[in-house]
Amino acid sequence: AVGPLSAQLNLPKSAIKHCVTLATEQAEHISVCAESTQLPFAEASLDAILLACELEFTKDPHQVLREVSHSLIADGKLIYVGLNPFAWHQVQRLWPAQVNHLPWSGRFFTRSRVLDWLALLNFEVIETHYFAPSFLQQRWQWPERLAARVHQRLPQLASCYFIVARKREYPLTLIPERSKRKRVQPNLQTVPLANQTQCKE
Repeated sequence: AVGPLSAQLNLPKSAIKHCVTLATEQAEHISVCAESTQLPFAEASLDAILLACELEFTKDPHQVLREVSHSLIADGKLIYVGLNPFAWHQVQRLWPAQVNHLPWSGRFFTRSRVLDWLALLNFEVIETHYFAPSFLQQRWQWPERLAARVHQRLPQLASCYFIVARKREYPLTLIPERSKRKRVQPNLQTVPLANQTQCKE
């Protein structure tokens, strides 16, 4: 799990026994302190990586995805959770008091943009969905109910989306050399006697 939010998520049904949590600051639930743009893992050493709202709060999201691709094994999985820039809660960015507060202080990327980045890194998308229709305000009761109803027809307005992608590697197929090459024989044809020119003495 990469990022402070990813490290706080519990994965009781995960089949991976050895889990590592990474963040920039030391905490009780953090096992490795490092930047997400410089993951301290060997190449092709991780089976899966969870990224929860990490690209929104980093200076170089492309580098984060490159580090993820470098650390994953072949057919390793990336689980990414992103904040939707077209969600209901974006209206709160219109208030100056909310601009410098989380999560509205981050840069939100559309799902299609993240999918394009993953395609460039040779990831195959397995599943993707929008979820959590909300204004991210517990005290707003009737707007929260409205968002839940509209989500059935317009899921693109949900607060978050997730992407499950698999790292694909296409090995080069070597063509074996032929032990015996076919000899190329000239296609000689006999010329009829009627077409042969005779030298006159």
